[in-house]
Amino acid sequence: MTLAIAGLTACGGGGGSGGVGVTVTPFTSWSAVLPGSTIVAAADSQEGTYSYNTVTDKVTATNVGVQQSGATFTESFSATPPFYLAQTVRFQTASGTDIRFTRGVDTFGFLNINSYFWFVESADGTRNAIMADPVETGWEYQSFGVWTTGVGTGSGTHGAASAGAPTPAGSIPTSGTANYLGFAGGRHVASDGTYYYTLAAMQTTANFATRQLAFSTTYTEQTADLISSAANSNLRMTGTLIYAPGSNQFSGAISTDGGMTGSATGRFYGPAAQEIGGTFSATGPGVQSYGGAFGGAR
Repeated sequence: MTLAIAGLTACGGGGGSGGVGVTVTPFTSWSAVLPGSTIVAAADSQEGTYSYNTVTDKVTATNVGVQQSGATFTESFSATPPFYLAQTVRFQTASGTDIRFTRGVDTFGFLNINSYFWFVESADGTRNAIMADPVETGWEYQSFGVWTTGVGTGSGTHGAASAGAPTPAGSIPTSGTANYLGFAGGRHVASDGTYYYTLAAMQTTANFATRQLAFSTTYTEQTADLISSAANSNLRMTGTLIYAPGSNQFSGAISTDGGMTGSATGRFYGPAAQEIGGTFSATGPGVQSYGGAFGGAR
């Protein structure tokens, strides 16, 4: 995947790691983030590997993995205007992969094709990621990112993470329903080995009495260069996710209109389950795969 990045501007979300003398604050909400601060949030990650032919630029083998808890997402912010400008971004996955981006060295910017997302790429071009911007989406308690490593080298990892402030299990409602609207982002490998980033709308209806969530994505667009995109209705996902009494984590089987099958796992976020977020993975015949993350709010 050769990314022709154009029109990228300064972006306002992000992440990073604290250095010597830097105080790292546990994440509680986006409105509580202070200029010049560094925050760290607990995260769930889904990560797989891939290999591809550098001549044809086609994936030859891939797996998407399953969600694991124990990841972290860290970010640092500018202390001078414009405030809240991301200075560094870091994903530390549950599998041990450490992905970092630093403003001034690496490229940061909004996506022209969807202003609810922003993009980062390492200076050497081997690592990149798309992330939902919580300012643009209006989210308060969570966000997500999708990344690829090893670009141009013939093999690497690809994955996603959902991070935020989880709802205490005892604070999840036990009656009524809630409709969560948001977005999903992913990485799709087609049957011919072509690979894309994807952006989609996400809708989930939670029934707190039955502890079931009706999960779906629609209006999926895929892009190989982050400049132009095309609709792919075969990537529409549906599934029923469930959670046990006293648990904050829900999961269940999903399928795409194109015939891929897999699972999604997520959590409620915020003091009273105001938001949700999670990751998904699905596979099909041959090299077909689809993995990513989602988030939304009531």
